[in-house]
Amino acid sequence: MQETSAIPQDKIQPFHNKVHEEADGIVRYFIYGFFFLGIGLSVFYDTYILAFVMGAISLGIYLGARSLIGGTIWFRLIVSLLLWNFAVQFILQMHGMYEMHFFYFIGLTVLLFYEDWRVLVPLIAYAVFTFLYLFYSQMSGGELNGMLENIPELTYKNVILHLGLLLFYGALCILWANLQKGQTRESGINNMQMQDQLSLMDTNINFANSISKGNLAAEYAAEKADKLGESLMNMRDSLVEAAERESKEKFVNVGLASIGEILRNNTDNLEELCDQVIQNLVKYMRANQGGIFILQKDENNDESYLQLMACRAYERKKYLEKRIELGQGLIGQAAIERKTIVMTDVPDHYISITSGLGIANPNSLVLVPLKSNEEIVGVIELASFDVFTDNDIEFLEKVGESIASTIISAQTNQQTKELLEQSRQMTEEMQSQEEEMRQNMEEMQATQEEMGRTQRELGEKEANLNALINNTTDSIITMDRNYKILIMNRVVKERYKGTQYEDMREGANALDMLGDVRDEWKGYYDRALAGEALDFVLKSSVQGEDTYREYFINPIKDDNGYILGVSVFSRDVTDKKQFEIAVQQKSSVLDAMVNNTDNTYFAMDVDYNIIYANKTLKDRFKANGLELSEGMSILDVLSGDALKTWKERYAKTLNGEELRFKEDRPVGDKVLKIITECFPVRDQKGAIIGAAVISKDVTSEERAKEKVEELTAEIEKLKGK
Repeated sequence: MQETSAIPQDKIQPFHNKVHEEADGIVRYFIYGFFFLGIGLSVFYDTYILAFVMGAISLGIYLGARSLIGGTIWFRLIVSLLLWNFAVQFILQMHGMYEMHFFYFIGLTVLLFYEDWRVLVPLIAYAVFTFLYLFYSQMSGGELNGMLENIPELTYKNVILHLGLLLFYGALCILWANLQKGQTRESGINNMQMQDQLSLMDTNINFANSISKGNLAAEYAAEKADKLGESLMNMRDSLVEAAERESKEKFVNVGLASIGEILRNNTDNLEELCDQVIQNLVKYMRANQGGIFILQKDENNDESYLQLMACRAYERKKYLEKRIELGQGLIGQAAIERKTIVMTDVPDHYISITSGLGIANPNSLVLVPLKSNEEIVGVIELASFDVFTDNDIEFLEKVGESIASTIISAQTNQQTKELLEQSRQMTEEMQSQEEEMRQNMEEMQATQEEMGRTQRELGEKEANLNALINNTTDSIITMDRNYKILIMNRVVKERYKGTQYEDMREGANALDMLGDVRDEWKGYYDRALAGEALDFVLKSSVQGEDTYREYFINPIKDDNGYILGVSVFSRDVTDKKQFEIAVQQKSSVLDAMVNNTDNTYFAMDVDYNIIYANKTLKDRFKANGLELSEGMSILDVLSGDALKTWKERYAKTLNGEELRFKEDRPVGDKVLKIITECFPVRDQKGAIIGAAVISKDVTSEERAKEKVEELTAEIEKLKGK
């Protein structure tokens, strides 16, 4: 908000110009009134010539000045002279009646509407000159004595007294004009500051709306932000950082999950595993070419080397045979050093990316060793026209550890499988046919016993399941992927009796009897079949009742995560829903009552934590640079003398004492007169659980009383004169 001294005069001048325009309108009525008053006086005092000649000259000067220089300081100075010129005319018309000097006070009072002390000076000077000239004329027996027969006898004492009164009232009016001008300036500044604040508020609202719509690139429109604007920009920056961080984490996690799925499904075939891994890595990393090298042992000399197991270029499989010794080239170096190698300046002819448009060197190359517990099992090489980021390298190193562990497991499984195969063959050769038959009979008997035990367990589980689903108040339905009903408990069947759904039973298609709501419920089932878990409340009228039911629709999955069907659970939540609606309505009414008033409402618990504060109170704290919100401790917000004073009041209230007091409270650049009431809040058993504070702003009433007292004193003062 702008400081008062920092606002240029040209921005405040329009407010003063408006005052001058209104004052010009008021003065116009007085000029016309004085002209017609002079004509009226001429009837009683037979001074028609003075009334028409002198009055017409004054009126003509006024009209000419308004036409030529209206609205300027020179026009207002001429008006000042004309107001007293009419007074001089009245004195001459009435032959010096001393009461006409009251037009001095009237003229100065009228000129106060201009709120410019300079406009008062000509009238004051003209009046003083007139008074001195009348005194001089009387003392010297001048020609005007015949026209001033009603003027009282003037003495030096009277002259000094009257001149003092004239000058004192003139000085008072000058002071008053400056005071009024200052008040107009302050009003203009307040208006401008309010407009600036409203503009900032609109900017903050538009900026917040842009952020709420997901536009994190939105720019703050104002040149200088207030505290709320700065908070919104900080929030926007935090959201951008969080989005970038989430994007990076999502990239790593999704990639790990994708490769992990491949690793879990291909543990028995090393070649297929490598092919699937490099295919998905090239695609996921948006690389142009990639290969995976696995550490092998030479059967002739038992030396280790790296064998290219799979290669992909532009997502297409390439059939290459390539053997690299440890330490040979970048791939062999990465295996020996057990460190990732990243190159952005790839040597010519080291590796080429070929397409239908030609051959070119990649712009970035990365080689990641596949290691598990510092044991090297291979190397992954990826080449791309795009530069690999740090996040890409981090992902490749993490996924490299998983690949290494799976390769070790696959190699171990393959060795174990070969050993088991050899053992089995040896056992078959050693065992006789009789032994084989005996074992077969024993296995058959064991299988039959296991089948019998399994059938008994299935029967018990089925009985327990039926008892479970039929001894609940919830409605339960399960169906397969083709919407065929598999299970339907007794509660559903009883509920559907006598309705259009009465023929719905196990084996039926759940969609065939839904009528107008078929598409709606098919949408719910399809979402669950896609893996989504649904929880919602609908208004039900199956049997003509007006109730609410909460539905839980979940996918049914096997051990491998494959979705077999859908389960639908529902229960009657009418009482809960009606209670929520009633609470929401009461809350809305209460918020409207306490937030649309100039009074402040505040409540806290026994630990001084804020339970509620209405908008008026928050705005007043904000005007003093303090933020107030529910859940905060009021003692953390206050400081200094305010903390000491209010903590003592809160303590008294929490001890059961009710307080009422009136005080002056600064809010921003204002001081409000506040009446405050503090009283304890009790529960149903009468125990104090908190305190409530209600404050009423009586500033306007107090100022009105002070204004009445000032006006009364002024009236009494005038009566005394």
